[in-house]
Amino acid sequence: MKNDWLIPTFLVVILVITSAITITSRMWMLDVHRDLQKAEKKQSQLLDQKQALEIELISRTDLNLTERLVREKLGMRAMRPDQWQVMPK
Repeated sequence: MKNDWLIPTFLVVILVITSAITITSRMWMLDVHRDLQKAEKKQSQLLDQKQALEIELISRTDLNLTERLVREKLGMRAMRPDQWQVMPK
């Protein structure tokens, strides 16, 4: 009769530990889900960008425009005349 409080106390401790584990695991799952959503959104944006670049590449037939854009974006210059080499036949 002296230890009547032992079993209810033990059950309360088990309940608290179980609740803490459940809450922690759900918070972890929410964090993982949020990270997954961010990754999927980034992947979708990259796929859209890739598709836009592929369409631009296919539609671009003006070589002068392409060369000018490459020179502007990449800082390329035309070759100097002394850099040209004549290939033998």
